[in-house]
Amino acid sequence: MVCLALVFAGLSVFDALASTGNPPLETIPQGPCRAVVRVSAAYLRAAADYESPLETQELMGTVVRVLGKDRYWCKVESPQPYTAWCTDRTLVVMDSLSMEAYIRAPKYVCIASVTRVLEEPRASSPQLCDAVLCDRLRVVFRPGSVKAGGTAKAGERFGGKPLTRGKYAAVLLPDGRRGWMLRSELMTEEAWAATGCDLRSVQMRAAVSETAAASEPVALPEKVADAYGVRASLVACAREFVGVPYLWGGMSPKGFDCSGLVRMVYLRYGLILPRNASQMARLGREVKPEEMKPGDLLFFGANGRVTHVGMYIGDGHFVHSSHLVRINAVAPDAPDAYENMYKFLFSRNLLD
Repeated sequence: MVCLALVFAGLSVFDALASTGNPPLETIPQGPCRAVVRVSAAYLRAAADYESPLETQELMGTVVRVLGKDRYWCKVESPQPYTAWCTDRTLVVMDSLSMEAYIRAPKYVCIASVTRVLEEPRASSPQLCDAVLCDRLRVVFRPGSVKAGGTAKAGERFGGKPLTRGKYAAVLLPDGRRGWMLRSELMTEEAWAATGCDLRSVQMRAAVSETAAASEPVALPEKVADAYGVRASLVACAREFVGVPYLWGGMSPKGFDCSGLVRMVYLRYGLILPRNASQMARLGREVKPEEMKPGDLLFFGANGRVTHVGMYIGDGHFVHSSHLVRINAVAPDAPDAYENMYKFLFSRNLLD
């Protein structure tokens, strides 16, 4: 299992002030190596073909293992965990030293659903690329402000001051290009980690062993700090995506499947869930429908098999991605009831 530190990574601050030395895309080797997603959301497919089904997405800054190549397609193992195919132009390969520096680097977290990375710090500037919620971009520091030997503690890392221009902050993309984003759309990882979630308690993926029985419940290591505040934040985030079209394998504001929506909403607040609904269904503890709190998950299916997931938002309603992200009533006789409420299996509390 890839450790949490490898899930979201960036180059060192010293690399931010110099050439990254990353090899060109054509030199991605045939054998195993590590790479970083360089686009806002990489599309991972079941086979090395654009017509192959979309399996999932990975966000900018995510470290993956490249297992092999087929023409311009790379077979990658992502930390969700997932093994699938993406094109080489969505990745940046790094050697061991560069990768370790990348992992240690201070980073921003994008907190806008969809936004732009600009060439210059002005609204009229050409766009370098787009960015989506929870993308990771390295912090660029003011020249001369970086102190060699700075500590890795939060707020003291390298002793540097971020480079800003008015309402913009400089960012470094995984491929080494420097751009600018609105400061209001960025949050430091330290600030993101302090938004109400205990990051020590969220390595839920590691608890979902591939060898464990599918029906075996998985208890969370610790309770989430300030669960009440986190619940309200989860609901507010989920409501922002109402109307986004359904996309099989989607896990970004560019399109969601049911578990992709839930995973993104929880990820916004530092909680890393497994990728699939059937894995999420083994987390936390089961609660009765009348005991559900905002942020609890509802699971649907047939013959005990989980095929759909949504998130309770209070007042007898839940949000889910089915055809599009929408809100429906839990009560089957309500005018706005979900048409498949008869498939409801159970609900689970993941937070307290």
